[in-house]
Formats: sequence, structure tokens, C-alpha cells
Amino acid sequence: MKCCLRIVWSLALVVMTGSLHAQLRGVQEVPYEIAPMEAPFEVRQLQRPEFPDREFNILDFGAQEAGPQRHVKSTEAINAAVLEAHRSGGGKVIVPAGEWLTGPIHLLSHVNLHFAEGCKVFFSEDKEDYLPVVIQRYEGVEAYNYSPLIYAYRVKNAAITGKGVLDGQARHWLDWGTVQPRAMATRMPLSRRTNFGKGSGSEGMRPNFMVFWESEDVLVEDVTLRNGPMWNIHLVYTTGAIVRGVTVNSVDSHNGDGIVVDSSSDILLEYNHLETGDDAIVLKSGFNEEGLEINRPTENVLIRNFSAYDVRTGSGGVVFGSETSGGIRNVYVHDAHFERCDRGIRFKTARGRGNATENIYVRDITLKDITYEALNFNTFYQGSGVGVAPLVRNIDIRNIKIDGVPKAIVLIGLPEKWLEDIYLENIEVVNAEEGIRLERVKNLHMNNVAVSSKERAMVMDDVFELYAGGLKLKDKSNAKPILVKGRYSGVLVMGDFPLKDIELEEGLRSDILMDRAPDAEW
Repeated sequence: MKCCLRIVWSLALVVMTGSLHAQLRGVQEVPYEIAPMEAPFEVRQLQRPEFPDREFNILDFGAQEAGPQRHVKSTEAINAAVLEAHRSGGGKVIVPAGEWLTGPIHLLSHVNLHFAEGCKVFFSEDKEDYLPVVIQRYEGVEAYNYSPLIYAYRVKNAAITGKGVLDGQARHWLDWGTVQPRAMATRMPLSRRTNFGKGSGSEGMRPNFMVFWESEDVLVEDVTLRNGPMWNIHLVYTTGAIVRGVTVNSVDSHNGDGIVVDSSSDILLEYNHLETGDDAIVLKSGFNEEGLEINRPTENVLIRNFSAYDVRTGSGGVVFGSETSGGIRNVYVHDAHFERCDRGIRFKTARGRGNATENIYVRDITLKDITYEALNFNTFYQGSGVGVAPLVRNIDIRNIKIDGVPKAIVLIGLPEKWLEDIYLENIEVVNAEEGIRLERVKNLHMNNVAVSSKERAMVMDDVFELYAGGLKLKDKSNAKPILVKGRYSGVLVMGDFPLKDIELEEGLRSDILMDRAPDAEW
């Protein structure tokens, strides 16, 4: 049965029809049972949290509907119900159908915060409601800031469920720009990092919608998040988290990332639908010196069966970085559709970040009408930077279909730290302006890669040890399909691709090209 479901999903991704578009713009009916987690590395089999059969309706704690003007707040009643459920040993806190206005909600252990179908929760537009500040990780650096709209601090066995709609009403936050206090914050102890979130005007930091901080065995399921102030679902130092069947719409929010996995491990993301004002799904692990000191990786993450649309502000459907200082490893992404996104699959990091992004596996992705690059590796994100260089290696990407993009595949390493051990297989690109651009890449394997572009199909600049097979490159330029540049280019094993269709930059020897390497393995 599991095999049949996977086949159906894969076929749905490939057949891009109007009806498919309509289906993918909403979350599919999510099966209650969580399918076994399978990956190219060892993974922990996650289970949904279990709760005592007790219910705590917020009406019994004095909650009142928001009213026609949305001025009646139920903050105290909702948090009182959560506290009582926690003190009683756990249970389900029910926010029933209706319209509710609240300040921040603080989730506690052994509580299932359930937003019933037909429920709409609007979060207060009074910034004072989000004080006192609480600890969180802001753009990769720990700081105290306004409370997230929903905050789970060191909870265990907790959940946020239901088909309700959570509306952050974030216009009052979005009037503030993007503040990155990272350079200042890392020069002072954590206890003094309190003023960044208490300013007014343009200098204040916008809170995240939902934060799980140092939590264990948690679930977010079925809810819809919209109009959030910044990142939507942020998992920080958390283990054993499941996010499934969630819809996020934050296209009008700068930094409106959908799901952020940050120095967290044993994570399952599935059946989510994301329309976001920044990365749809992004994996992070801390910024520069502080991230290197904390040294907590994001690892053992499974992301499957999801869709991303209208992802804006230069970001992507699934992104690694740019805060990578704790390392990112053992991530498996499969069965997804990205449409009208700025980018598709993106790796971004920079000097100063250090550590490694490695053991990443991507399978069975379709990309349609991408704004910039469909597949992008950028290790000098936000300029040249200073400090220790990051390493990106052992990235395995297969079964990718790209239709409509200015630049199909761009892989660029740093001069002192090339990209290493990259595997690209069964990749089809059509309707591209430019094809493949490779700079400072070592040990690159390309098998059954087909590109149809207007400009030259492939440009290599400092590529060493390329092993290719089944390349099909065609373009509308008058030049040869492949151009090789760079004094360090060499050992380019082109398989059955005609060597006569490769142009070498002046000064390069023809013996760097070969049709086979007897000792090479695919």
C-alpha cells in the first residue's frame, strides 16, 4: 500500500495540469497514521505524542469571543486552560469554533492545544501584550525578544493541532524593518541582550509566530498560519518534532519563512503547503562565532510530500543556511513540487560560518516557473565575508524536473574551500535561459542530465574530477554546448559526450578531457 501511495504522489508531481495546480494549492487530506520514516541514513521512528483523555475548554476559563470589533481578549483564559491541563497531568485544551482575540499563548508539557475546525484566532496588535521578553534565537544568535505568538519553552510531549486558522495580524510588526543585531549581540553576554526587542519605531525585532525552544517529542498538525510577523514555525534545540498537514501563508511578510529547523534533530516534516515571504522550508544551525561555540547541528531530518508556491524575496522551496555554524547533516528531502518560487533547492553559507553541510539527499522534485536558479549552491552569501570557510560536501540530488528558469543549475564554491562530492542524476531541464554553471567544484558526478537552454548549456570554471555519463546538452547559441575555463580544471571524464563539442579556454590542455577513467566508479 505504501508503495502505491508513493507512485500516485510521484505521478501527480510529474503531470503538471491545471487540476494538479488546484490540488497542490491546498494541503491534501493527511493520513492519520504516520508512515515509516525511511532515509539513506539511520533515523529514529517518530510517533505522535499521546495525552490523557481529559478536555479543557477555554469557555470554562472565562474566554469570550472577540466580538464585532475584535476587542475582547481571551489571553488569560487560554493560558489558564493550558496551565490547568498541565497541572492535571496533561490533556487537550480546546479552542472551539468562533473568533477569538489573544495575546501570546505559552504552551506547556503534556498539553495538546487544539484549535477546532471553524476556529479563527487573531493575535493582538498591542505590542505591550508580548512583554516581558523571552529567550529565543534571532537570525542565528540568542537574544531576548518580544514573546512569539505561541511559545513552547522546554516542553515535552506537547502538540498544537486542529483545523483552525491562526492569524498573526502582523501589519503592525511589518512596519518595522529587518533588524539583525548579530554583530552587536555576540560582543555581549546573553543576560544583556534584552534591549533589541524592546525598542519602538524601526529598530525593534519582530517576533516569530511559533517557537519550540529546547523541546522534546512535539507535534504541529493541520493548523493554518497566516499573516505572521516573521518566521512561522521555528524549532530551536528541539528533538523529536513532527510538523505535518500545516498550511502557511506569509507572502506579504519579509522574512516570513515557513518552517525553520534550527540546531534540531530527529525531525519529520510532511504534507505541508507553504506560500511564504521567504524560504518555504529552511535548515539552520547558528551564526558565526556563537554558532561555532554552541556547535549544535541540525541533523536527521526527513522532509517529504509537500508543496511550495510563490516563495519570494530571493528564497527557495527548501534551503540550507545561511546560518550553518553548528553544521547540517543527514537530511533527506523527497516528493515535492515548487512553483513560482524565487529559487528551488538552495545551499547558502559564507565565510565566518565554518562547519559543514553534508550528507544531504534530494529526490523526486518538480520545479515550475522559477524566478532565479532552480538549483543553487552559494558559499559566499551576502558578500565575500571573513573568517573560517564553510564546507559543503556529499550532496546527492536525483530525479529532478525543471521547467522554466533563467539559470537552471549554479554551483559555486569558495577559492579556499571547493564544493566536494556532488552527485546529480536524472535531471531534466527545459525552457531555461542558461543551463549549468560550475565554479570550484571537486569530484562531481553527473549521470543522465539533460539541459535545453537558450544560452550555452554548461560552463565549467575550475572543476576538477568530473565524471559524466549520459549528458544531453543542447542550446540555441552558436557556440559549443560546453565551455571549460579555469587553470585548475582537470580530469574531466565526459563518458559518451562528444569531446569535439567542448570548447577549452586558451591555455588549457586537451588532455584534461577524456571519455573514460578506468578506475572511476559511478
